Amino acid sequence: MRFRFYLRRFFLPALCLFAGLQGRTQPYPQQYFRAPLDIPLNLSGNFGELRTNHFHAGLDIKTEQREGLPVYAAAEGYVSRIKVSPVGYGYALYIDHPAGYTTVYGHLLCYQGAIAAYTRSQQYAHESFSVDLFPAPGELPVNKGDLVGLSGNSGGSGGPHLHFEIRDTKSENPMNPLLFGLEVKDNLPPSISGIWVVPLSDSSLVQGAGGIRAYNTYEATGKCALEKRDPIVVYGDIGFAIHTADKLDGNANRCGVYRVELHVDSLLVFAQTLDQLDFATSRAINAHTIYEKFKKERTSIHRSYRLVNNPLNIYDNLLNDGMVSFRDGKRHKVSYSVMDIRGNTSTLEFVVESAKSFSGSAPNREIPQALFHYEKDNVLDLGDIRVFIDAFSLYEDLDFNIYRKTPGMAGAITPTYMVASPYVPVHAHYQLAIKMPGLAASDSAKALIVRWDPEKDRLFPETTTYEDGWLLAEPQYFGYFSVMIDKTAPTISSIDFSAAMKNHRSFSFRVRDNLSDVSEIIPRIDGQWALMEYDAKSDRITYYFDAERISHGKHQFELTVRDGRGNEKTFSAPFEW
Repeated sequence: MRFRFYLRRFFLPALCLFAGLQGRTQPYPQQYFRAPLDIPLNLSGNFGELRTNHFHAGLDIKTEQREGLPVYAAAEGYVSRIKVSPVGYGYALYIDHPAGYTTVYGHLLCYQGAIAAYTRSQQYAHESFSVDLFPAPGELPVNKGDLVGLSGNSGGSGGPHLHFEIRDTKSENPMNPLLFGLEVKDNLPPSISGIWVVPLSDSSLVQGAGGIRAYNTYEATGKCALEKRDPIVVYGDIGFAIHTADKLDGNANRCGVYRVELHVDSLLVFAQTLDQLDFATSRAINAHTIYEKFKKERTSIHRSYRLVNNPLNIYDNLLNDGMVSFRDGKRHKVSYSVMDIRGNTSTLEFVVESAKSFSGSAPNREIPQALFHYEKDNVLDLGDIRVFIDAFSLYEDLDFNIYRKTPGMAGAITPTYMVASPYVPVHAHYQLAIKMPGLAASDSAKALIVRWDPEKDRLFPETTTYEDGWLLAEPQYFGYFSVMIDKTAPTISSIDFSAAMKNHRSFSFRVRDNLSDVSEIIPRIDGQWALMEYDAKSDRITYYFDAERISHGKHQFELTVRDGRGNEKTFSAPFEW
């Protein structure tokens, strides 16, 4: 990978210092919101924690490993949005408040009262479990402390908890809820597990070599120190990164830190603060962390320098985007300060020794098939495969290659194409086309591009179309791609359905697809659409008997499931309730 620099290099010593925390002086009302639960707030995740493709936008509040706890409106307002989905936040509720904030409650088990009735009526009106509803202002008013739902484990939740957010209503930007006075016990400083020292050009060295070097800490909290006490020898343009996380009292979860500061010779050259986020740029977490390390190990490493096309607005006091040039032959003191939102702080100091001249071996680099510039549209056409990437979809310039690997994935009808690398991030969808000139007409509607994830060892289908002999998709990852044919219908298996359902509250099925994923579920009782709750993580759909819609007696149940390539399976059977 090549790196290009567009800002003036920062040479030590430097004389300028940017103002700190510009634009972060907004007051946060301390008594406006109540806690959404009546139990003490014990967190399994906090605001700004590093997650896959995003920063965590709220608090994950533990619910004592159970579902069904009462969830209350945090302040007066009205329900502005109700979103029900088998993934994501599951049963989610949005409440707008007159002070200009919106609170969000995710992974609910169910809604309560008028909210539940409104949602159910709309699901039947749309004949869909998944709905995204926007009630008129005032249609569903709430008072502070009103019961609005029960805590659950719906959507993409990994266990029972309540996801809670506070957003700025106008911008929709999530804000750190702990800035508003919610009480969470935290007397522990963040931990610092180590640092990474990163050469940022082909003529930069760390310990005489061109690769990234990691250094672990000996003391991980409070006043920390590296295991290696000798100076780290560097030359050229260097970036630093820190492996850090926060802990809360009585809690084993590793949470996100609030603020990080990097000083070189007592000069603040980089800082980040996680008090607000922007959903439009949150995917740039992949430019903020060391992407390959995070993807492989979910390690919470924060870069203390900014890639040239990183759009995040969480940084301040940047000197040359945090990149430092070492060429003076002197020793320099580098220090980190890491704080949580309660002010608990850990520090780390270490010494780097700058060489005066390049003395090492530059990395051997193959000539790339193309050099993609982040600020331009880019295309690479190899005849049988074509990639087009819009300008500003990359975080930096990139040596770009596509390799064909044969034999390909099991069941594939093309070679496996490695597009760039699965360990290179991309910010936006790009266009991928694979030529299939000999594809039979009967197969064109069943063919799809799939991506293999090496960490999960799993295939992910891409939404695919067929045009003029090409299969087209718009992935949001680089990595391994191939073409497969999906002519296999989904499977439907009963969990507890039977012909005799008297005295039962519900029945469930498990629905699965082998490749292109379940895309449509159509349940009917006596020919009429019936509401079944769908939990994608367990592949489970459940019908709860509704005496207002069906009577006791004999009925006919029918369930049709379609996948992303139009393959269809239908189950039909009588039952008596």
